[in-house]
Amino acid sequence: MLNCLIVDDEPLARKQIENYVGRVPFLNLVGTARNPTIAQGALQSELVDLIFLDIQMPQISGIDFLKNNDIFQQVIFITAFPEYAIEGFELEVTDYLMKPVSFERFLKASKKALAKVSGSQTIRSINDKPDFLYVKCNQRFEKVKMDDILYIESMLNYVNIITRDRKLIVYSSLKAIESSLPQDKFVRIHKSYLASIDHIKAIDGHQVQIAGYTLPVSRSNKQAVLQIALNLGL
Repeated sequence: MLNCLIVDDEPLARKQIENYVGRVPFLNLVGTARNPTIAQGALQSELVDLIFLDIQMPQISGIDFLKNNDIFQQVIFITAFPEYAIEGFELEVTDYLMKPVSFERFLKASKKALAKVSGSQTIRSINDKPDFLYVKCNQRFEKVKMDDILYIESMLNYVNIITRDRKLIVYSSLKAIESSLPQDKFVRIHKSYLASIDHIKAIDGHQVQIAGYTLPVSRSNKQAVLQIALNLGL
C-alpha cells in the first residue's frame, strides 16, 4: 500500500487524480494540497510514499519544490507542459504524466512507483560481489559489507541497517532487504528484525544479544533461533 499526496492548484485536476487513486487497490490517499507550501506541512504530519505533483503552479513550481526540499518520496509529475519533461527526469522523478491523464497511463505510473518502494530500485546485490550489499540512502547507493551488518530493523516503510559503525536509513521493505541477503548469514528473529547470525553473542528466552543490543525474538521465529543457538554452541 502506497500513501499518496496530490499537489495541484487546479481543483478539477485534483479531483480527477483523487478518483483515479480510489480505483487503484494499492493506493491510499492521505491528503491533497493546492500548493507546495501546504504540501510541505502534509509531508511533516503524514506518512507519504508517493506524491502526484503538478509543475506549473503559482508562487512555487513543482520543479522548484523538488530542488529546494529534501524529498525522498516517489514523485510523479502531472502537467500540461511537455517542455518540462527533460528537467523532470533529470530530477529522477518516477514518471511524467501529461494532462489530460488517462487512467491506464496513471495506473502504469503508479505500478512503477510501487515497484520502487517495494525495493527493486533501492537494493542492489552485486552477483560478482556476494560479500557486499548496495542500498540507496541519501539519494545515492552506499556499499555495505555483509560482515559489518549487525541487524536490520523495519520501521513502517523504512528499514534501519545497523552496522559496526553506522546506521543507514533505507526506503524499502524488510522483505526486499531479506531477499538480497545470504540465508546462511542472516535469520529472521521477529517480524520487524533480521539478525546477523555471526554477531549473535547470546540467546536468552525471547531475546538475543548482538554487540550490546538486545533484540526481541517472536514466538513464531523462536525455533529457528534455537536451532542457530545449537549450531553455535550457545
